[in-house]
Amino acid sequence: MKIAKFTTQQKNKDRLNVFVEKDGKEEFAFAIDVDVFIKYGLTRGMELEDDFVRDVLEAEEEQKAYKAAVNYLSYRMRAVSEVHDYLMKKEVSEPVIKRVTDRLIEQRYLNDAEFAKAYTQTKFNTSPSGPVKIKRELAQLQIAPDLIEDVIAAISHEDQLEKAGKFVNRKQMETNRRSATEVQQRIQQTLMQRGFSFDIISEAILTFWENEDEDVELSACLTQAEKLNRKFSGYAPYERKQRMKMQLRRKGFPYEVIERALERLAEQES
Repeated sequence: MKIAKFTTQQKNKDRLNVFVEKDGKEEFAFAIDVDVFIKYGLTRGMELEDDFVRDVLEAEEEQKAYKAAVNYLSYRMRAVSEVHDYLMKKEVSEPVIKRVTDRLIEQRYLNDAEFAKAYTQTKFNTSPSGPVKIKRELAQLQIAPDLIEDVIAAISHEDQLEKAGKFVNRKQMETNRRSATEVQQRIQQTLMQRGFSFDIISEAILTFWENEDEDVELSACLTQAEKLNRKFSGYAPYERKQRMKMQLRRKGFPYEVIERALERLAEQES
């Protein structure tokens, strides 16, 4: 068969419809990207062998996947693994994906080293994430271990301490309704979940935690005692007091603060 004519697609001027002459009639054969058309030098009247058509269609599949990947990359930087997974979802064959990603790497559209650096900086500066969590996320994106170590090492100890310290300062305000011990435990748990090391967390609490005003802790303990007093109202006075003491100790309040709070509560009820 031979090529009868080409027409430009109305919705995409970069794609051509190829028609062939068959049994004296023109019929649609396939559609290709204009770059593939140029690469293979297709012309009207050209005889098409099966092997040649197969090569053209393979090149078309690759070009289509390439343009889809470039569009995917236009929104933000991506890891090589992200582009691979994106094309897999579009049912592109593995060999074509490999050629497309190699091409994008060569053209510097893809660069895992630059991606890891930008990802780490953005995550650390604009989200609650700490180094451990960022490291885990980069590993999930299949970034090479040596690249991960390099970008994580670039996060200074001072920056980590400052970020954790700001969280400590913010959460310390909760001591108006919780014990200092409970608030510090919550800080530790949250910062661990966010990917900060135990050493950084401990240093941040030691450095940024401000000495508690006794009146603030007493007020917080009294607030909790009032709640517990209502909760255990069905018990006899002595047993109710013992249960309240036990619960307040579990919440991290010191014995002397608990005693003062219960005395204050008794005065309010008398």
